[in-house]
Amino acid sequence: MIKVENLTKSYDENIPVLDEINFTVNKGEVYGFIGKNGAGKTTTINILLSLIHKDEGTIYFDNLPIEFLDLAYKKRIGFVPDVPVFPGYLTTQEYLKQVCNIFHVSYSNIDKVLEFVSLDTKQKKISSFSRGMKQRLAIAQALIHDPDMLIMDEPMSALDPEGRKDILDIMLSLKGDKTIFYSTHILEDVEKVCDRVALIHNGKIVFEEDIDSIKSAFVNKKVYIEPSEELDRLYKLLNKNIDSTVVKKDKGVYIELKQGLTINKLLKMIIDESIELTGFKQVNASLEDIFLEVINND
Repeated sequence: MIKVENLTKSYDENIPVLDEINFTVNKGEVYGFIGKNGAGKTTTINILLSLIHKDEGTIYFDNLPIEFLDLAYKKRIGFVPDVPVFPGYLTTQEYLKQVCNIFHVSYSNIDKVLEFVSLDTKQKKISSFSRGMKQRLAIAQALIHDPDMLIMDEPMSALDPEGRKDILDIMLSLKGDKTIFYSTHILEDVEKVCDRVALIHNGKIVFEEDIDSIKSAFVNKKVYIEPSEELDRLYKLLNKNIDSTVVKKDKGVYIELKQGLTINKLLKMIIDESIELTGFKQVNASLEDIFLEVINND
């Protein structure tokens, strides 16, 4: 659906915000675009939406290059900003009628999108809305013209856990039907909804792959060991005898399995010291582990 080739943008000619980035968003997938604040996520989205000019590079939408003034591809995209702003004096219905007029679509779409986002507030003024209600309204207006693709810029950054769950449920309902480009720094949410993910860091794409492949490539396996007692002795033993990171946390220790270190070697070492265990398990890597590893090693 979207293909980006060598996209470059600088606000200061000596410091590129985007440095020849490349990525591809396939039709029907939820594509996570992650990175810390200032990494270039919003700049990328603004260029995709033709809100700002790129310096170099080419963007294709459905195999056709995007031209800055071309309205045809924009009609096939819905946009959900991080902090949506609405005319508070309007009711939901009055506002969505204006959106329908812009896209030349039927008012009958209003009831459909409001039901889909669970927002039964047609006659209620937007000024009375909670943050979560405004975000659901933002999704409703983005869907009113039945676009092929949604671009969502940090849609859950200011929501409480319940509000985040509501938006995630909506995204999961759209999965497969709409292509979703989802920019965020909330890594826990990315793992729940995304098919593939790209990490942008200092204006460069560090990786682009499905989550399982990224975990396998970037993060070493970890184990958690919990002794029945003698936590300090276990910690000292492992720190002294293995060339790997040992982190004491809660009632046990976390260890990275690398540099030839195996589970069998660990167990033998512990048994030889007669340290009794109440817990020993392999820990699955998280996307947050990967994110921290990459940016800390930059």
